[in-house]
Amino acid sequence: MGKKRVAWSSTHQEFLISDAYYFSRLARGALEEGLLIEEVDDFAELFSYDTVVFNYPESPFSHREIEAIKEGVIGRGKRVIFAAHFQNKDDVARICTEVSRHFGILVLNDQVTDGTNHLEGDPYRLVTSQVLAYNRGVCKVVFPYSAPLEVLDGGTLPILRGMETSRTSKGLLSPVLAAERTFPSGGAFVLCGSCIFWDNYSITFGDNFRFALNLLKGLR
Repeated sequence: MGKKRVAWSSTHQEFLISDAYYFSRLARGALEEGLLIEEVDDFAELFSYDTVVFNYPESPFSHREIEAIKEGVIGRGKRVIFAAHFQNKDDVARICTEVSRHFGILVLNDQVTDGTNHLEGDPYRLVTSQVLAYNRGVCKVVFPYSAPLEVLDGGTLPILRGMETSRTSKGLLSPVLAAERTFPSGGAFVLCGSCIFWDNYSITFGDNFRFALNLLKGLR
């Protein structure tokens, strides 16, 4: 049986898997674990893969593209993962939300800090053990520079939350950092408030590598 295939989109000015300085560890480790991650610059071709990743998309999605994403997830059973960033940098939170709102999740124009559970003295580099799904072999995740998410209805469930000591700038405690909506087709839409939890730096901490693989493989 061949390796499971992941399309890493380069269709919307994303932070790219081919940038070895940032993502060589994820790409190499995934291949060793039976996942082939390929950079794809043709939007229509994305949905020939099992999983599609839009990591920090800086270019807006057209209505037609959003409908294609919905059809891919709901009708064709594809996994689609969006990864955003804090404070709406480069308008990425808004761009992600234009898609994610169709799946019951919003990226808020905000930030999350934790004065107690953080990495190397930086309160923006969150450390959390509140891993509610995709937690096989996972105890702690480092989730740096994350935007908080808003879950709009009961059909969408949190994957990751900040610890009780984490808060947004507006005072919301233990905010949702990643969330998912699943469908009877087997498809899933995943939204992450951070786009760098799986880069070459962060992936070496906690159980980030295993968490990233679980997300890509769909191992809840």
